[in-house]
Amino acid sequence: MVKPYSRWRICFVRPIIASRHDVETTLGLRYGMPKVIEIEKRHQIKSTIFVRPDILKNNADISFLQHLEKDGWEIGLHLRNTVGRRDMPSPKEELKFLRENVKIKVHGVTPCGAVIGYKGDITWRTLDSLGLDYMEAYESPPVGVKTYVMPTHLSFDIYYIKRFGETVGYQQFKKDLTKTLKDQKIATVLTHPEWFTRSVGMAFNNVWKIRISKLLLSLTGKRKMGKVYDKFLSDFKEAQFMKYIDIYMLKSAGSLHLKKS
Repeated sequence: MVKPYSRWRICFVRPIIASRHDVETTLGLRYGMPKVIEIEKRHQIKSTIFVRPDILKNNADISFLQHLEKDGWEIGLHLRNTVGRRDMPSPKEELKFLRENVKIKVHGVTPCGAVIGYKGDITWRTLDSLGLDYMEAYESPPVGVKTYVMPTHLSFDIYYIKRFGETVGYQQFKKDLTKTLKDQKIATVLTHPEWFTRSVGMAFNNVWKIRISKLLLSLTGKRKMGKVYDKFLSDFKEAQFMKYIDIYMLKSAGSLHLKKS
């Protein structure tokens, strides 16, 4: 049985942060992702990018991902069909598209929340059925899954910044990340590149209020992720930033020594 990271502590010289980006729209891929890469190049880090296959609309989109992989970024599968529905491309078909059409290596998978979303044990088992090196979702996986489980992320944009704004949201994110690194020695951080090019908006219960807030805040340049992401990388420069696959490889090689908390 794979043990969820919430019950383990990693003994390592420096705390580890894995930065993750979920690409759920073509807008995010074409206009947001270049901004993310520019910031990461400035801080000399590489991250893991989980991509929905259906947002790749032309050869230029495919070529962009291929160049990112060639330059050292990791590309993973952001799975749409998180429950194995028969009226959609199967999970294995989504994986096959990235491997055979885009021609990239895929080591890991995460569930996309924008289509079906996370549905508990059935999603865990769907992710596990792909036989990849690692997976990440929410809560604890059911007994019997074989795929290595990454720690659940801190949702930098759609939780902290969307709910609290850049100033208060960043301070709360920094506080929670610092505590996670102190307690667990490892953390994963999620952003969506779309919110580097337009505003993540505000948290309302009404969908129209959310859409209007995104429009108005985009026009004023508020609640975009570029500046706070840059500040995050600067403030945590003493940590060791890794791609998800690097963490998996270290664990497989026995270089990450786990103890129960």
